Amino acid sequence: MRRDILLPLLMLGAGLAVSALLPNTPLPWLAGISPRALLTLLLLILSLQTLGQIALERLGPQLGLAVAGLISGLVSSTAAIASMGRHARRTPTLATPCAAGAVMSTAATWLQALLMLLMLAPTAALAFAPAALAGLAVAGGGGAWLARRGGVRGRVNPRAKRAPLQLRETLLITGLLLLVAVLVNAAQQRFGAQGLFGAVALAGLGDAHAPVASLAALEASGQISLQQLQQGVILAIACNSLTRCLVASLSGGWEFARWVIAALAASATAAGLVLLA
Repeated sequence: MRRDILLPLLMLGAGLAVSALLPNTPLPWLAGISPRALLTLLLLILSLQTLGQIALERLGPQLGLAVAGLISGLVSSTAAIASMGRHARRTPTLATPCAAGAVMSTAATWLQALLMLLMLAPTAALAFAPAALAGLAVAGGGGAWLARRGGVRGRVNPRAKRAPLQLRETLLITGLLLLVAVLVNAAQQRFGAQGLFGAVALAGLGDAHAPVASLAALEASGQISLQQLQQGVILAIACNSLTRCLVASLSGGWEFARWVIAALAASATAAGLVLLA
């Protein structure tokens, strides 16, 4: 087995062994997340990233751009959109297949949010599942329609070979989760609901995963209501969608970005309407 695949697997295995030894006591300053839950959550994110990178490398050029976008979205939807946008700008004939890949990457955001909620707040995850599945279905359906419209010309792999898991990325994810959890908890304690949603919105501009984890922990510990969690998750994903819209416009131009913007807006709207219903 190659070193770039074996190393991530060894790191994940070691992480699982260590997580069993960590205390499971919620930490108030960390939005109620316990050390064991934090490490397990981190391992979930890294596992999805590792599987996505390995799949992209193993499937190679035969992998359609739409499927590549979905898998890349498990690593980072923002990075996948930027990559697809650059590819569309360099090869205008592949603009539609690249847009399909970018739209499919946004579907992965809803899947990741649901998995994180299942890990930290299972009861809340079941309540939020219809909204998450609605967002997933709208984004996935839009990506599939674009892939069919783009035809077989999209059968290329836009991502270069790369180690599935890098130590720097691991440390950045860990630091981001810790920082956002502390800030969201502090804002909620000091300013109530307004402070909570303000912190979630700011954190969501950079990354959707970290505020979702913080909200799940707060709901599981009884510090916020289920309704606040649901509103906060939608807010985090919506704010992150603004960032992805900007990235799509800058990387691929309007012809590429319009599909991504439409998919992000439609999926967030669908999820929001399901919650209201």
